[in-house]
Order: sequence, then C-alpha cells, then structure tokens
Amino acid sequence: MNKPNIDLILMSTLSCNLACDYCYVGDKKSGIMDLSLAKKAIKQVMERNDTTRPTNIYWHGAEPLLAGIDYYREICRWTKEEYGLDNICHRIQTNGTLLNDDWFDFFIHEHITTGISLDGPKEIHDSHRKTNRGQGSFELVFNNIRRAREKKLFFDALVVINRSNLGHEDELFDFFFENRIEFGFEPIVVDPGCKMGDLAITPQEYAESTIRLFDRWFFQPEVRLKTVLPLYDFTMAVLNGGHTRCTFSPACGQHYLTVAPDGKVYPCVRFGGEPEFVFGNFKSDSLEQILASKTRLEFLKPRSDSIAGCVSCKWSKVCNSGCPHNAFSAFGSIEEHDPFCASYKIIFEYVSRRVKEGISQPRNKIAG
Repeated sequence: MNKPNIDLILMSTLSCNLACDYCYVGDKKSGIMDLSLAKKAIKQVMERNDTTRPTNIYWHGAEPLLAGIDYYREICRWTKEEYGLDNICHRIQTNGTLLNDDWFDFFIHEHITTGISLDGPKEIHDSHRKTNRGQGSFELVFNNIRRAREKKLFFDALVVINRSNLGHEDELFDFFFENRIEFGFEPIVVDPGCKMGDLAITPQEYAESTIRLFDRWFFQPEVRLKTVLPLYDFTMAVLNGGHTRCTFSPACGQHYLTVAPDGKVYPCVRFGGEPEFVFGNFKSDSLEQILASKTRLEFLKPRSDSIAGCVSCKWSKVCNSGCPHNAFSAFGSIEEHDPFCASYKIIFEYVSRRVKEGISQPRNKIAG
C-alpha cells in the first residue's frame, strides 16, 4: 500500500480541571465524545489503513482522563476484539493530576503510552500550570509521577517553553536529568489576537534556548535522557536529510486527523475550533468524504513551493516551511512561513556542526 497510514487524534473531551494560562484550547466546553462516535472514527480509519502497520490512536483533550477510566476500558476492549492486540497503539496526553493506581494499572495492562505535562521544577511549573482555584499543581503531578515510576509505567513529559522560563535551560535540564524523566518541549506561538503575547517567545530566543538544551543533551556526561524532543528530531533531520516530525512534514494532513467531541474533523488538535479548517464531521460524513473535502485538499498543497525564501533555502527539504499552525497563529494564514523559520535555520546549522564535532570526538558520550 503506497498511501500513508492515518494516525487518529481523538479529543475525548474539551473539559479540564486546570486553568493553565497558555492553554491552546480556547473554549473548554463540557461533555464527552460519544463512544459510538469514537468507534465509528476508529473503524473507518482502520478499514482504510494498511493493517500490516499499527495505527496510532492519540487521546487528547483539554484533559482526556475526565472521560473516566471505564470509557477507555470499553475502547480498549472493543479495539482488541475487533482488531487484535498489535494493530492499534493507544497513546494519551494528560496533565497528570488525576492519575492514580487504577489508571497506572490500566495503562500498563493495555500498553498505553502516557505523556504527562510537566514544565520542570516546582517554581517553574506552578507559575502557569494552576488549578481553577489558582493553586500550583506541581506537588500533585510529581507525586503521581513518583508513583507511576514505582508501578513501572513508561511515561514522558511535555514542557512548554515560554518567556518566564527562558534562561532557565540548565535548571530545566538538570531537573529532568536528575529525575531521569524523558521530556519534550514546544514554544508558545503568539496568535493574531495576542492572547499569549506576554508569554510568547521570539524565533531568536527559541533558537538560543534550543541550542542550550541541545548541548546539555548531546554531550551528557552520563546518558540518561535518550530521546529529548525536538532535539533528537533535529539531529536525525541533519543526519538523514529529511523530516522526522509533524512540524516538518511536507503534508501533515496526510498523516493525521483530529476529531473533536462534536465530531468535527481538523488537521490537528491545535486547529481544533477553527471553522475554516473543518474537513467534515464523522457524525454526518464518511471518511472518504472527509479525505476528499475541498478544505483538506487545499490544506495538503505543498507550502514550500509558494513561500518566498523557501525555494532557495538549504533546509527547505528538511523543514518544508515548518508548522502550518504556527504560521496561522502568527499571520492568520497557512500560506505563510512558520514564524520559527529563522529559529530552524540557526538550529540546523548549529546541530550540524555539533554533530560533526561529536562524531569526530569518539570519547564523548553522545545521546541517542
């Protein structure tokens, strides 16, 4: 089969029990995605995908654990009954506050890959990841992480890089290194309404922050953290000369579909709620209709061929004009470059040089 498999992102709920000030979910509506709707989306994607390769199902929200453990028990029971043990990989991203032994045992039993949002040590984490009452969530989340480790659940962490933690890269890395927690990080992108203008960082700042973290990761004195993202992705892109993550995909819409609780289909969770990027609705449309929708076909058009500066850029085949949502957030259109384009150029050049230095110095313990 020469068509790419579709990874399905299911937003089981838009509700949340935290009030993080940089959250990308603008309208936290109550309600849970109907199980029948989730099953319909999975069934149609599985009928289309190449079953010799596993299909990834990503569970997102706001906070997906608010759907309740029985919701996911039924989904896992049904997918195993319909498709066997190896054809579907479930993954979930949570803020970590609702985790307990029941969730840990369930995730372990069902081999569910778990991502936990954790911005680093207490002072950094609690500055933005607060409860609805304005209290920090670090102690609760980190205690749950300790318990997850005791139960031998595999998990990793997600960090949001914003203006308040710039300059704290050593502190961030030391925290995850000392606690042996694999992590990834993403920057805040300013949107046209400037809702996050006081927290968003510039391309130059993102490049400098990424480079500081890269050096700490790539030249670890003891390799404890193997796949810090996007550092690992930048390294593989330089070594292999091609994209390694959705940000740099030439057409991320070919690989991902996101379904909101109301059935509407978007390219990814970050486009959720944007009416001009609705591909269709699983409540009324078939997968074939959704994939053939005019909105999706427009979204799939290559961007590098039409954006000034990309054609002549030496890294264009690696970054493919970057993330379309970053472009939309900054400029109100995906027919623009990712505002972090300048960052990527600096980072790719730096990583390329440092990788060559690392390879020429075999005594260094290189991560990866």
